[in-house]
Amino acid sequence: MSISKIVKVNIEVINIFDVICIGAALIDIVAQVDRHPHDDDEVFVSQLNLFSGGAAANTAYACGKMGLSVAFIGKLGEADVFNNKIVNDFKEGSVETKLIKYSTFYKTGSTYIVLNSKGERRIYAYSGAANYLSENDILEEEISGTKLIYLSSLRNIEPFIYASNLSRNYKIPVVLNPGMLIVEQGFDNIKELLEKVDILILSKNEFKTLFNFRENNLSKNLIKENSTTLFSLGIKVIIVTLGKKGSFLLTPKHREIIQPLKVEKVLDTTGAGDAFSAGFIFGLLQNFRLTFEHLKSYTKIGNFVAGHCIQKLGARNGIPERKDLDFFLDSENKKI
Repeated sequence: MSISKIVKVNIEVINIFDVICIGAALIDIVAQVDRHPHDDDEVFVSQLNLFSGGAAANTAYACGKMGLSVAFIGKLGEADVFNNKIVNDFKEGSVETKLIKYSTFYKTGSTYIVLNSKGERRIYAYSGAANYLSENDILEEEISGTKLIYLSSLRNIEPFIYASNLSRNYKIPVVLNPGMLIVEQGFDNIKELLEKVDILILSKNEFKTLFNFRENNLSKNLIKENSTTLFSLGIKVIIVTLGKKGSFLLTPKHREIIQPLKVEKVLDTTGAGDAFSAGFIFGLLQNFRLTFEHLKSYTKIGNFVAGHCIQKLGARNGIPERKDLDFFLDSENKKI
């Protein structure tokens, strides 16, 4: 059998995914405190928990829990305890793990998160093996086997650029939720990646950092004015998540604030952006239509999933199941 025939067979076997999420899979070590410490200060930790995390991994898990067919591509340490937990949790969330790559030199990454009584957080991230995902780890026969590519929060953007180029070859849409590790590199340094993205999801702070704004308040007009720079790169849709103010949805011709889900108590905002992305992806994958009315529906689903996420501790414990989404869509009369 020729090599070309072997590759063709592999593509047919792997071509089963709604979405492939590429980025970091880490372990989140979450400490709960009454207040954040000052300089040279010490606070008591009332509770300490260990969760699987990482932005792209969280989104993959949420997509799987909501019933999508999803795979994850990232790099873990080859043989350590964190590796085992991440893979096992993926499997429990119906995420395909066969595309994960492993490092014999670097350990699985970890993130240290401190939450105060108001749900405000401080994050310290050690990327470990995750940041050493390379172009060689992104295989064409894997990328070609999906309807959508989702990229998130990996400081090393070279594999993202490579994956985006492959996606273009197969006309596969690319969604980027960059995270601060990418945007803090500066607009000029990540422009090549932005040029290959169809849908861009940014938090308010990420938008401010990308355009080097110093203002505390990011107005709608300021977002609208600067979004033209991003649209000029070929990006079709921009969403800026605004926390308790909802999400600002923009296209070259339309823009609107989409209101958030009303919640009684915010327990933990960790993973809210990842949850939003999963909800938006869920909506998008129902029909792939990019009219503004359809985009509004997808954004509402994103807000719904994020609103559920922040009511429980950890980035994954509050993710709704498919039946919850169906109930929400019925109540909104927005079956898509």
